[in-house]
Order: sequence, then C-alpha cells, then structure tokens
Amino acid sequence: MSLLQMSFSAAVMILIITVIRALFINRLPKATFIALWGIALIRLLVPFSLPSPLSVYSLANRSEAIHIPVVPASGMPGTPAAGIPPLIPTASAMPVSAFAAGITLWGWIWIAGTALCALYFTIAYIRCRRGFMTSLPAENDFAVEWLASHRCNRPLSIRRSGSITAPLTYGLFRPVILMPVQTDWADTKKLRYILTHEYVHIRRFDGGTKLLLAAALCIHWFNPLVWVMYILANRDLELSCDEKVVRMFGETVKSAYALTLIDMEEQRIGLTPLCSHFSKNAIEERIEAIMKIKKFSMFTIIIAFAVVATVGSTFATSAAAAENKPYDPVLTKEHIVLSPDYTYAYKFLPAPDIYAKYSSYGISISDDGTALLYNGQKVKLFMDPYSDTEAFYYDEDGAAYLSASRDSSGKITGVNTISKKDAETYRDAFFDYDATNGNVINGIKDSVKNEAGTNGTKYDEYLPYGITLDAEKDSIYFNGQRVRMLVDERKKDGFFYTFWADEAGTVDLSVVRDSSDRITRIEALSKEKEQEYLESARRQEQDEPEDLEDRVTERAEKRIHDLYPDL
Repeated sequence: MSLLQMSFSAAVMILIITVIRALFINRLPKATFIALWGIALIRLLVPFSLPSPLSVYSLANRSEAIHIPVVPASGMPGTPAAGIPPLIPTASAMPVSAFAAGITLWGWIWIAGTALCALYFTIAYIRCRRGFMTSLPAENDFAVEWLASHRCNRPLSIRRSGSITAPLTYGLFRPVILMPVQTDWADTKKLRYILTHEYVHIRRFDGGTKLLLAAALCIHWFNPLVWVMYILANRDLELSCDEKVVRMFGETVKSAYALTLIDMEEQRIGLTPLCSHFSKNAIEERIEAIMKIKKFSMFTIIIAFAVVATVGSTFATSAAAAENKPYDPVLTKEHIVLSPDYTYAYKFLPAPDIYAKYSSYGISISDDGTALLYNGQKVKLFMDPYSDTEAFYYDEDGAAYLSASRDSSGKITGVNTISKKDAETYRDAFFDYDATNGNVINGIKDSVKNEAGTNGTKYDEYLPYGITLDAEKDSIYFNGQRVRMLVDERKKDGFFYTFWADEAGTVDLSVVRDSSDRITRIEALSKEKEQEYLESARRQEQDEPEDLEDRVTERAEKRIHDLYPDL
C-alpha cells in the first residue's frame, strides 16, 4: 500500500474510533480504546494489510487500493485527470542516483513537514533529557521500600529533579520515575497513588507507545485525523492507567485519587511529549472518568472484545482477494477499437492477477474493471518486458505511458513514465505493425506505368484539369506539384474509379463530377475527407471490416493464450 492509501484507510478507522469513544468512553473498559488505537497505529505504520471478506472495502465491492485524488506531474497527493502525482514520491521507483531529481515539489513538502515534526519531538526530548541527567536518586525510606515491593523486569529507579513540577516517567529499557524536589515524602498515601500510576505506565511500555504515536504523527502530519488520534490516544493512555490504579486500590479511593490528580495538575508546567506524566491530559475528562469507574460485567467485557474485533476486521483489513479463477478474456467486437488508419486496434481489459504486483507503485484497476489507472489517471500504455507473464496494456483513450523497472535480480523497483515515442515503438512491435498491416498508402498505391501504359488511357481525362504524368518516376503532378493523393469516386456505383497515393507527394486532390459522372473540376482535398477516403479505400482493399477485426481478435487471443496457456 502507498503512504496515502495507508493514511486514508487509517483516517476512516480513526473517525470510527472517535465516534465510539465519544459514545462509550465511560461505558467500556478503557483498555478497549487502547486496543483500538493500537490497530489504527498499525494501519498507519505497516505498509500492508490482511485481506478479509468482512472488510468494509470488500462489502463495498472495492479493491485494496483506495484511490485518493492526489496533485499533477507537471505541477501536487490536484486532479487525477490533470495528471497529478502522489503527494509522497515512491523513491524505490527510481535509481538512487536520480532520487533527488525525481522527487516532486509536493514530495519535498512532505519531507520538510516530516523533518519539522521529528525535530520538534527531538528537541523537546533532548531539553527534558538534559534536565533529567541532573536528577539525583530518591534515597529516602519510603522510596526504597516502594521499589522493593514493586518488582519490574527492567531496572527501575526513582529520582528527584528541580527541573520539573509534576511526576513523570521516562526511559524504555531503564525506566525512571522522576519526582519534583519539593515532593512531600511524608504524604505516603498520595505518593502511593502517584508511583503506582507511573508504575502502570512502565509495565505497559506506554513510553514505547507514545514514541510510535509520535512517529505516526511525523509521517502522516498532513492528515488532520492523525493529529486527533495523537491527542486522544495519549489521553486514553492516562485514563486507562487511572482506571487500573483505582481497581488496584479499590473504588473507595476514587475521591482521594481525583484530588491528588487536581493537586498535581496545579503544579504542572511545560510539556514533555515523549514522557508519561501523572497529569498531562485534560483534567476534567480524567476526573469525570475516575468518578464513573465501576466494575464491569462479563457482558460488558464481551461487548468490548466484539467492538475491537469488529473494527479491526472491517476497517483495518483490505478487500478480500477475488476467487483464483483464470482471467477469461472475452474478445468481442465491443472490445476492439480500430485506429484511424487500421494499423493497430485493441483495448485490453486489465487482468487483476497480473497488475496486483504493481499496486505499491500507483497502479490499480478502475472500479468497473475496464481500465488500468496510475494514481487515478487512465493508462494509455503499460509494459513490463521482463515480467514472467508478459504485462502489456493498451488503451487509446488513456493518457499515461508507463514502464515497470526491475533490478538485476528481477525484482520490481518502480513504475516510470516513458516518452510517447518509446511507447509507440513498443506498441507497434507488439501489434506487428509492419508485418500485419503494412502502410496504408503504399498498400493501395496505383502505378502510372501499369494503369496508364503508353497511352495513358486511365488518366487522360484528368489532363485538361492540370494533371500531368511522369511514368519514369511513377508519379503524377498537378500544376507542377507532385500529387500525394488523387481520389475519383464514381457516384453511380459508389466505388473508387481512381485512388492514387504516393508518399513522396505534397498535394491531396479530389475529382469532382456532376450527376452524369462528367468531370467538372479537380480541387484540394480536406484533411477530414482524406482520412475518410483512406478508411473507405482500406475497407475495399482489405475485403470487409469484419475480416480486419477478426485478424486483430486472433492476434489478441494469441497474446492472451501466451499469458494463460491453460485456457
């Protein structure tokens, strides 16, 4: 999944979790919301997901790739039709030497935003860490006794510092509970609440959770719902710890614990974003939650498990893969689009099992399954000449010319745009342009020598109207200009009496006849008429249109058979 796809699917989850939280924050165990935020965090940080038939995207009959309108290669994730590239560049899609040159403007903006967010958290932690380094061990009898009765699988210590005004915890592998120097160590009742709260943070590795939340915020800073998640998830870590402390001491301590919380809040100043504070979140919400803590029934616990399982299976998973059936290329007249000059003509239906491996690089299939898309834009030509199953797609109505790139081991490294010239060269080779259809003009060219002979009988009637013949050069001229095309359509039968074509010519002409089929003049041929005559002549020269379509169909079927030999 691309970064935008991850961010969008996580945003849907965050929105759902926020609604559930607003409705049931004091009716379900607080651990329920910690689990839900954990699932959303995985969705933000892990670039793949498990397919599930229960996924909301399966139920909505949508593919795993969620298309987010993203801004143009020429200019921002603007509109897909305008060729907007993804907000976050796929660095793996380009050689390392060309990485910097290949990043778009919006890619640099994302990098700058990520760097600024990371810099903020880093500076905040370094500033606090410097204060922490000047702290001293708390060596009073109560601290020693408390540590002895609260074992931890990591070295745990209690220290005191003059740089803080409220208790906090920092450190993952060597956790420290840091207390203000003005702490009243004689108030053992309050101290037990405070230290137990921080101890729960340590046992649950909440410091690591906060670090992951900060990382998700740095990466997805452009997503406002991730900011909502960062705030609410940090609050819920505190609410969950409050709930655990109350259950450890009994519900009778709720008032005393809430008063301790208020007292610590009054002393708190500053912000240490990667540390666990005893009282860093919305005080009103915490006090209200503490006072509403009650013993949950088994039914409530089952409901909590059901909520987590439902949200996880429906919003954190991707659409289930389609049944593994061979792709059935139904080739009908409706699937064939003949080019104006009848030299190539095939509209491919993209096979999901072929193009799924390119989804990480912006390739997807339209909802109706009829078009290949690149970042929401229709693909005109896609090729991967080194694929184990030949991946070739062509759609005359598309716009993007693409080629897959691979490393020396054959692994896909990206999808890159190619020039129109390169794309047409590959297209012509695929359709055997020269061998199958030849060149229309050369294929239907008359000969002065064969047609006119020594008497020039066929072209004699054109001579009075400015036409001259050159049998040696096998060419005809009109007022001194070499003729490229001369069309004489007889009205009585609708067929061409003369259809002269010469690529070396420069002027296109039409013979005008009256209702009695007598020549009245020779005039210049418009581009529209020229194309119309070419198509008409082609049909007469190549039998019927159905024959050409059959040949194109036969060629396409052969290509499909090469891809799916078992069909």
